[in-house]
Amino acid sequence: MIKRRQFIQGTAALGVAGVAGLPNIASAQNQAMVNGKPSRLLLVMMNGGYAPIMTSAASFLDNEPEEMSFGFSQKEFAAPKPFTTIGDISYDTESWGALPQKVWDRFACLGTVGASNHNSAHHFWKSPEGGLAQALASKMGGNAAIKAARVGGVIGANDGEDVGGVSLEPVSSLESALATLNGVGDVLEKENRPIMGKVVTSTQQRFAEQGFQNRENLSSVLAGYQGLAASMTTPAAEVSAAEINAAYTGVPGIGQKLKVAEGLFRSGVNVVCVGEGSGTYWDTHDDNDGSRSRGYFKLMEPGLATFCDRMLGRDDMNVTIVFVSEHSRIPLINNHGPHLSTIVISDNVIAGASTGVTDRGGLIPDAETDKPIKAWKAAIGEIVGLKGADNPWGSAAQHRSIMKYA
Repeated sequence: MIKRRQFIQGTAALGVAGVAGLPNIASAQNQAMVNGKPSRLLLVMMNGGYAPIMTSAASFLDNEPEEMSFGFSQKEFAAPKPFTTIGDISYDTESWGALPQKVWDRFACLGTVGASNHNSAHHFWKSPEGGLAQALASKMGGNAAIKAARVGGVIGANDGEDVGGVSLEPVSSLESALATLNGVGDVLEKENRPIMGKVVTSTQQRFAEQGFQNRENLSSVLAGYQGLAASMTTPAAEVSAAEINAAYTGVPGIGQKLKVAEGLFRSGVNVVCVGEGSGTYWDTHDDNDGSRSRGYFKLMEPGLATFCDRMLGRDDMNVTIVFVSEHSRIPLINNHGPHLSTIVISDNVIAGASTGVTDRGGLIPDAETDKPIKAWKAAIGEIVGLKGADNPWGSAAQHRSIMKYA
């Protein structure tokens, strides 16, 4: 959300220091696009570390047993389970086999090296560039008053951190979110849009001597006010809570969170984080035959199927879904794995493509322990249409082979 309090506090700044922050709001009107459509990103945080349901032929099958981090391989169990193969990826048919075909037409694997314990959640939510959701949402632009939202608990997420004027706003219901986006309520803060008139007046007074004597500064202030006005006064798209609720009636578990995500996306929100399971829900030590993990994935399937059927392949937006956790788990013994496997479902990936887990995949571990995770973040940025200076984490060259619009 563009924080109203940020601008109130900004009026206390000296000289043109406060002015310098305003163009960020103006530039926020520019919307990240993929294939001519605005992007939306759903981050599903599988709390506790999970054993993925897919294997990557390009990496997993060649690893030594102690290095395995991708999900259930037929060769690892006394009673093999059915797998379906698409390109370089095999997925556990029993877990997600009933998902609509449009999922498998957009299904890829993105991996990295180095995340290995529960504390690794900070790789995603804390960095010099800011929290993953906030940094991406800020760069993705658009005019919605909320740009990044959280539905459910997300391990490691920092709701209070502002990045480029955007924070991660906790949303409890579809109705409250739509009310806020239409300017008649607030999800978290009791700050109303009329406050911005006072901010403008106060800022004009403070910068009258310094900021308005310089043509460039004046242009920046004007652009900032215009962007701010657009963000605070542009109503959300007309979205029917009743229609969305009806579509998810009887859909259990994560489906009730995904219906909120649908309403947020259709209203212009860039990034939605969904916490899948509370606490250490996916902490599946001793799940040696994979039955518990398979059961958890099956619980997700109805809600995910409904969301994907309604939100993938739309004419008005490109929706990318990324499943991530603070670490991965090794099959059989289900302890903490050295690599992190990430499911990506997007119009902007090549179905069945995988990259970035082994040296052969192009991501070689080095002394900079955060370098692989930065490459992963850069890849997510490029998948949602952020390139060059717009990508907070730079180039995604090591992962670009999985993308359609590189």
